[in-house]
Amino acid sequence: MTEPSSHLVDSSPRLHYLEWNPSGSTTVVLLHGNSANAWWWEPVAREMPRAFRLIALDQRGHGDSEWVRPAAYTPADYAGDLAAFLRHVARGDEKPIVVGHSMGGLTTLAFAAHHGRMARAAVIIDAAITSTRRRDRFLQRLKSLPVVTYPDLETAKERFRLMPNEGDIPSATLNAIAEKSLAITDEGRWTLKFDRESFFGGDGIDAMEAIRAVRLPTLLLRAEMSRIMTAEAAASAREANRHVRLITVPAAHHHVLLEKPDAVARAIEEFAADLG
Repeated sequence: MTEPSSHLVDSSPRLHYLEWNPSGSTTVVLLHGNSANAWWWEPVAREMPRAFRLIALDQRGHGDSEWVRPAAYTPADYAGDLAAFLRHVARGDEKPIVVGHSMGGLTTLAFAAHHGRMARAAVIIDAAITSTRRRDRFLQRLKSLPVVTYPDLETAKERFRLMPNEGDIPSATLNAIAEKSLAITDEGRWTLKFDRESFFGGDGIDAMEAIRAVRLPTLLLRAEMSRIMTAEAAASAREANRHVRLITVPAAHHHVLLEKPDAVARAIEEFAADLG
């Protein structure tokens, strides 16, 4: 696997993305979760064959993409960005496979439901298909989280934690992700590279309704130990739409792309092969 190249799209908002294997014959667009960024896909990219052109987007307000004021961070906002972005990166009339993890999975759902003609297929990795009162309260509390800063990069990396903080993830992976997720402030301190306004207090989409509307071949990739995409919700989603199939990654948690990147890569590769 080659090192990714870094690009900026002069759009509104301005968007940053990483690209691996630019000459690959099959284009896959990768969407990260909330508070994450394009670099979180690097472990999966290392496991993918060179036949896949991989494009990992920093969604608005994340990584090196532009923040938005007034704040606008719903799945529909992200999906609109994605539709415009695909016009920039698509080669000719090709249609990519769109893959999203967690919040990126909700973006993928919104995109598939409203812009599905632009894609070949969709993969939704451990996204919240349903919610609970407890989870809704948690999403609302996220709105009040303060911006935390650290005096230096090493301290910031030491304090870096996943949310939820679970899974058997190699320390080298976490250290690499932490460093790519931090930036220096104007005051010379370090903080995470995302807009806290993206915690808007909810999911912003009826995920099951969107699943019923999807007409693309769609793969739900669930982590077996996940509390985000529950087994019951995933089974209901599969039954709700004949275009949806379901795969469960054994002994994996929500951050499955970091914990078991080989399994994620294999699922994407095999799903793409089945598309013909």
